[in-house]
Amino acid sequence: MSAERALAHLARAGLAQSGTLAIAAYDALVPAAWRAAELAPGARAAIVVGNAGRALWEKFEASPERALADDPLDTYTRRVLAEAARLTDPAAAVGFYADRRDGVYLPLVALAQRAGFGAPGRIGVLIHPEFGPWIAIRAVLLVRESLPETALPAFDPCTGCPAPCAGACVGAAVGARGLDARKCYDTRLANPACAGECAARRACVVGRAHAYGPEQLAHHMRIRGRAGFKS
Repeated sequence: MSAERALAHLARAGLAQSGTLAIAAYDALVPAAWRAAELAPGARAAIVVGNAGRALWEKFEASPERALADDPLDTYTRRVLAEAARLTDPAAAVGFYADRRDGVYLPLVALAQRAGFGAPGRIGVLIHPEFGPWIAIRAVLLVRESLPETALPAFDPCTGCPAPCAGACVGAAVGARGLDARKCYDTRLANPACAGECAARRACVVGRAHAYGPEQLAHHMRIRGRAGFKS
């Protein structure tokens, strides 16, 4: 299948995390401007694409985009996604995490959860059974092939956990009910300790062996800070 070629290309470039939704399931989760009829008429499946652990950063470090001054990682990722899209027949449509249509972004967290990337965690990100919080969601490919849906087996990462993340959080933004996003955002603005490191994320007991290195983590923290607070 052409989708298999695309996924293999993505994996070689460090984007090995993926999950698939039937197009009806995708359409049910996205705003009207992002539905398949608008983005890719005739699409039958949506492939959610991301990265896990340090693999993407290692591939990016060896790429020509690493020398760019502006958004080098996004430029690398867009190139790899475009190459993968051309390997499907016809070429897949790409919805990138930073793109907007009619002023709205793709709800990538909801799509990734539905596609089996992980379960919501106390620290405000999806937790993968193997990689823990060390995953990121990059894009969606809409393809004409019918593909089997993926799903996450029953997984509840936080129930029964002693929650070292809550004690580690500099701003006390992580609690029994989850993340106080407003408090987290305000702490990141006020406390230099949160500029390049999330102590709560680092304290998560799941997937510690796959934690990002300091430079990769600082990059992701900058991206989160650039996005601003959304109530």
